[in-house]
Amino acid sequence: MNRLRIVESWLTDRLHNASSAASNQLISGAGTPERTAALLSSSLATNYNQQQIDVIFDATAKLTLRGGYRYVWGDAREATLPAAGLASSDRGELRRNVGLGAVTFRPSHRISVTGEAEGGSSSGAYFRTSLYNYRKVRGQARFQATTSLSLSADFTVLNNHNPLPGVHYDYAAHQGSLSLLWSPAGGKTWDFEGSYTRSTLRSDIGYFTPQDLQPQRSLYSENAHTATVLFNAKLPRSGFAPKLTAGGSFFISSGSRPSSYYQPLATLWLPVRKNVTLFSEWRYYGYGEAFYLYEGFRTHLMTTGLRFTR
Repeated sequence: MNRLRIVESWLTDRLHNASSAASNQLISGAGTPERTAALLSSSLATNYNQQQIDVIFDATAKLTLRGGYRYVWGDAREATLPAAGLASSDRGELRRNVGLGAVTFRPSHRISVTGEAEGGSSSGAYFRTSLYNYRKVRGQARFQATTSLSLSADFTVLNNHNPLPGVHYDYAAHQGSLSLLWSPAGGKTWDFEGSYTRSTLRSDIGYFTPQDLQPQRSLYSENAHTATVLFNAKLPRSGFAPKLTAGGSFFISSGSRPSSYYQPLATLWLPVRKNVTLFSEWRYYGYGEAFYLYEGFRTHLMTTGLRFTR
């Protein structure tokens, strides 16, 4: 039994809010002006509860297994009085059963591999796009190649489906990432870090058009590439060494709404005295959408200042 652990947790979050407001209005008609008063009252109550139990078993010194169960329930209510115009009250319930599983394998102190999976089934949700009947799988791997070089990989898959009449929501997302950190001699002279992510997204949900309330389908797809590179270097100099940071990030997507975003940067740190450093930074922001050109922008931002430390 010394290899077995059982962890149980319970979470509750309750919010109850009530308010009222008096409104005075002067009505001017053909006759004598008349002053009216209306009292507006509203209430909002949300209750969220989650209970989870995990069983963790160390099969060997290198292999750990985990299984668990999570139950989520709650309700939300709102009301506005006096009732006029739009719907004055609404109520929603949340009920979800989730199964959990994971495995961690450490063949050596340099390598670690983790796989996680969970599946949920719901009988109620607050929003049409909330998790309903879903499956989620995630894999992670870490490799310490040398004392100064580490590599990591991450992969996630999420599929969600809501079969309720009038919703028929299908959602699928896939994401894979690679990253590395290289810091020779503990980063005393320079270090480098970079990451790349490839992701896809698909969404299909029904809706009513506002002008005639006819049922339609909203189809959305996105294929994206995201990368980040950052380089830090201490320039050779006797005494206080200047430090240079350069790199940036970019995001490029295609599909229903093609977009691009670029953010390069460069920062120079110049120590003046032991507790005083002069710094200067340049950043560029560039965003554009092929189908919505009016939302694009380009910005250069330059900052210079002094930093005092004690």
